Order: sequence, then C-alpha cells, then structure tokens
Amino acid sequence: MMAATEGGEGGWQPEELGAILRHQLAAPLDWEATRAPRELAAASAPARPAPAEIRTLDELFHHPSPPVELLRLTKDFAKANREHPSGALPPAVATVIYFASIAVARVRLGARITSLDDDAVRAGCEWVLAQAWVDEQARELFRAAKRLLDLA
Repeated sequence: MMAATEGGEGGWQPEELGAILRHQLAAPLDWEATRAPRELAAASAPARPAPAEIRTLDELFHHPSPPVELLRLTKDFAKANREHPSGALPPAVATVIYFASIAVARVRLGARITSLDDDAVRAGCEWVLAQAWVDEQARELFRAAKRLLDLA
C-alpha cells in the first residue's frame, strides 16, 4: 500500500494530489449521489443522516463529535477506492481519507473502526505525515492520532 503511493503515483504529481485531496475535503457530501459502483461499495448507507452541520468531509473530520457511522462509511469508501483499479480517487488520496477516518474516530470518539492493529494505524499516520502535499490542518489530526497511539 505505502510503496505504491510514493512519488508521482499513477502519473499524479504531489501538487495535484494535494489539490485533489483539498477538493474532496471541501466537496458537498451526498452519499447517494457519490456512491461507488456496486463492486466498490464497501458499506451500506449510514443508519442515520449526517447532522446538518456536517456538509463536507472536512466538516466531518473536524467535528468535535462526528457520527461514527459516517466515519465508518467514509473509511470503507476510501478503502474500496484505494484497492480498486478504477476507483474514483488516486490511491494516495484515498489512503489519506481512509486513515483520517480512523484517526478521527480514535482521537475524537475513542472508537476503533478498523481491524488494523495500533502499529499499522501508526504506520499509516506516519506515511500521511511524510506526504508533503498534505496540508497542515490534516497533519495536526495525524500528529494527535500518533501521540494517542504512542501512549497506548
């Protein structure tokens, strides 16, 4: 996973990956309209809709108490896109969103939404932190998650 996303992955340059990530974080959430093809769908619709104040992934990731169902759905969507050759996102961007969902659940809710062990999540956080195209606000989230995991 990590090796496949080093450098200009899939023809994408780092600045392009950063722009794609920023676009994804700012895009309005519409779970039904953005649902992946059947083979990419890794989760069903959330049990309850997002609160009105969560309109984007950025708002989801920075909400003080985000719905765990939406974090799981986001994680599963990102994982499916990361692993599928015709996913809607470059694998590196999907990987950042995948680990952001996991990090937010741990940091804000104290919840585990992955079967990955702490070492694997820590490695994912370290990988994200090594990407120059990831913005400072996202880096703060990953630093917090890494600190939490280091204490575990």
